[in-house]
Amino acid sequence: MLTENLFISKITTLFSHIIESQETVHIAFCFDDNYAMPAGIAMSSIIINNPDKNLFFHLFANKVSNKKIEDFNQLSQNNTSIICYEVSDDFSINPDTLVLHVSASTCLRFIVPQLLNKVASRVLYLDCDILCTNKLDDLINKDLTDKYAAVVADVDKTQEKQCPDCNISYGEYFNAGMIYINTDMWVANNLTEKAFAMINSGKVYKFADQDVLNILMQGNTLFLPKNFNQLTSLSVGGNEDSLLSDDTVIIHYVTGNKPWYQLYLTPLYQRYIASSPWANQKLSLANEHAPSTTRRYAKLLVSQKKYFSAFKYYLLYLKHKAFKKR
Repeated sequence: MLTENLFISKITTLFSHIIESQETVHIAFCFDDNYAMPAGIAMSSIIINNPDKNLFFHLFANKVSNKKIEDFNQLSQNNTSIICYEVSDDFSINPDTLVLHVSASTCLRFIVPQLLNKVASRVLYLDCDILCTNKLDDLINKDLTDKYAAVVADVDKTQEKQCPDCNISYGEYFNAGMIYINTDMWVANNLTEKAFAMINSGKVYKFADQDVLNILMQGNTLFLPKNFNQLTSLSVGGNEDSLLSDDTVIIHYVTGNKPWYQLYLTPLYQRYIASSPWANQKLSLANEHAPSTTRRYAKLLVSQKKYFSAFKYYLLYLKHKAFKKR
């Protein structure tokens, strides 16, 4: 049996503010240093849209600088609380299964229900590349009796490419970026230990921890409409999130085209950045591991007859490409 302090070296309460008359929602994020700022933007969006709830954030931080952890203190409100769980150096995942640029930090969600079961029978796990654009009421009021979690089906393309050994019916393979978890049922069935055993077994899972969770929770999940985890792929200079329905609760920016890069920044995400403590933080042009993004932006500028800017970005693309080869 796994110990309760699994992989956690330090637990720090940044602040705790509770309004006695309000319902409390426990929300977990898992991230490394690169995703600290996006996690903060996601949290800020939740705070903005849920003033009538006590929002208790549990942050599982993997090698995050002290400065970035301290930045979360700026989110303090009269209805918010934050506890930070710093991950120990003992935490490791079979690197062979971390394909498609999956970070080991995503596997920290295996720990979340085990550690938080003492304080909450229901926990909302969210990836950091999300925005909350509505109240969470309709989500947290779902009945999870005899269910591991409430989830949303992944897109058709992923349904088709799920691991061959998953044996999951089409449409019943969920995206793990939003999981509203019944921690009591999770712990009773020892899913944390089973999940780590699977991910570190030597077997390569195409979608890593997401495949593992789908296999373990198969047949015991409540599927919700896509507005609770609206999977959105951004294009260079695009504005895809503005096309979503008004009842969207969670926007989830999938693929490597993240809205905190200048080339993919949308007006909606910009508004949430502007209303957060990270309003003045300089944004990177693009993912440094994907220089082709800069080339695509140069082509877009050419189509808009902005030739000087296009030339500048094409030079940046060549610079990124040359640097990557070194």
